[in-house]
Amino acid sequence: MNRHSASRLRYRPRSSAEGALRGAAIAFVIAASGATGGVSGAMRVPLSPASLLPASNEIRGWARIEPPKTFAGNRLFDYMDGAGEIPMSYGFQQLASARYRQGTTSLEVAVFDMGSPEDAFGYYSARSFLEHNPGAADQIVLLDHPAHIYTAVGVLTFWKDRYTIIVQPESGKAPEATLLQFAKSISRRVTSKGAPPELLKRLPSAHREPNSERYVKGKAAFDSLLVFSPRDVFGASAGAKAVAAEYLMGKGVSTLFVVRYRDGKSRQALAAYRQFLISRKAEIAPARIPNGFAALAKHEKGTAAAVEGDYLLGVVGAADTTMAQTGLRVLLASLRAK
Repeated sequence: MNRHSASRLRYRPRSSAEGALRGAAIAFVIAASGATGGVSGAMRVPLSPASLLPASNEIRGWARIEPPKTFAGNRLFDYMDGAGEIPMSYGFQQLASARYRQGTTSLEVAVFDMGSPEDAFGYYSARSFLEHNPGAADQIVLLDHPAHIYTAVGVLTFWKDRYTIIVQPESGKAPEATLLQFAKSISRRVTSKGAPPELLKRLPSAHREPNSERYVKGKAAFDSLLVFSPRDVFGASAGAKAVAAEYLMGKGVSTLFVVRYRDGKSRQALAAYRQFLISRKAEIAPARIPNGFAALAKHEKGTAAAVEGDYLLGVVGAADTTMAQTGLRVLLASLRAK
């Protein structure tokens, strides 16, 4: 799958209402959350997103224009309209947003509480993938985890523990050093690092395009990051989760992905994906891999899929069905080795 432009993910708040729900979230106690408010042991209190925002002039010369705004649950759509479908896919809890100004340049900092490190990484990975521009010199900088700077626009996206954080311009373009100052200020407030999803280890490492890996959860994310299917052929709305990355195969780049099922429905998903391709007039090729198939389709190009236990393995965007099945064999070998 080709990466998309960042326009679908850049947004501006359109509600001026203050969020009254922050207090309830601060008081909410969950087990084994990494970011704490000074509570030790198994029961930990998540830090509110607003408490992570830098104070006025904490970053020298950058004044906070107004008090932070908070948005919880479905009120996310007051903030980012239709683009809210993707963070909602990852279990979005709440966000806090603040605007800062230095001279004629202003920027916004948005802290998303995604509820878990897995989902914070997932939303980070979705944004980074969709923001990527092959013609632009994007940067990856190392904070607690790799962080993505969309250089052409001046957007920094990173994650830590249960939070995904975005620093983006409103008017003008702040220096990258300033973006990093804001990021480091927020990162210092979060004591637990968090770990990316274990499922990522199922992907092969050889020939992987750097920083293209993503964790996929929920229908909106499956549609945007893997294959758009109106009928939810992969069962995303029923709890299926996936990981994917871009790989150099032959002279082109293909997407390799692994979908995990907990309910024995991997074969049902395989059959649904095959039928979906047939409905789009794809040419089904002779299968060279047990429990699988390959096809040539208009949108998915060379694609192949197979079942291995509770996993559905897939390839899209290959040059042809031969290359797609080569990618599938690579996925099978990686899965069986781990």
